[in-house]
Amino acid sequence: MKTNTQIKFDKIIKFGFHEVLKPIGFKKKANNFYLQLEEVGQIINIQKSTFGTKEEIRFTINTGIFVPEYWRGLAYNHNKEIPSFPTEIDCLIRKRIGRIRYECDTWYDINENVDANELIQEMKTNIIDFILPYFKTIDTHKKLLKILETESLFMTPIGKLIVYAELNQTEKAKKEYTELLNERTHFEFLKKVKEYGRKYKLDK
Repeated sequence: MKTNTQIKFDKIIKFGFHEVLKPIGFKKKANNFYLQLEEVGQIINIQKSTFGTKEEIRFTINTGIFVPEYWRGLAYNHNKEIPSFPTEIDCLIRKRIGRIRYECDTWYDINENVDANELIQEMKTNIIDFILPYFKTIDTHKKLLKILETESLFMTPIGKLIVYAELNQTEKAKKEYTELLNERTHFEFLKKVKEYGRKYKLDK
C-alpha cells in the first residue's frame, strides 16, 4: 500500500505535469515526458533523490534537448536505431529547473505536512513560465546552432564537434576540433577527439 507521501507524488505527476504536457503532444513513460519535433526532441524528467523514503520524497526537474544527429554521431551508437523515447542522459544539452529559473539547484520536498495542491501549482508555473519558453529558444537546428555559439551549456566537451560535423558546419567543426586538441591534456580524451577528427576528416 502506498504512503500518503507517495500518493501525493503521484498526484503531482498527474496534475502538475501530465495534464499540462499531454495536450501539447508530450508522451509519458514513468516519470519522463518527451516531445519529438521535426528536428529536435524535448525531454522533461522528474528525478527522485536517492536519499528519499516512502514518507519523505525529494525531487527535481531535469530537461534535455535531444538531437538525433548528435546521438547518431556518437561512436558507441554506430548502426543503432535512434530511440523513439530517448532519456535525458541521451541528450546533447541538459539543464535543471534551477538553472532555467536562474536560481540555485532546486529540489522539492513532499511529506505528510506538504500541501500537494501548492506543489502542483508550482510545477505548472515551472512548465508554463520557464520550461516551455526555454524549449522555444532551441526547437530547431538553426536555433540550436545559435545557442551553441552564445551560451555556456552543460554538455559533453565533444558535443559541439559532433553536432557541427553532423549538421555540415565544417568550419565550425574544424575550429572546435583544434580548440579541443589545444585545450585538453588528458591522453584518452585527446585520443577520442582525434578519432572523431578522422571520422569527420577534420585532421586535414
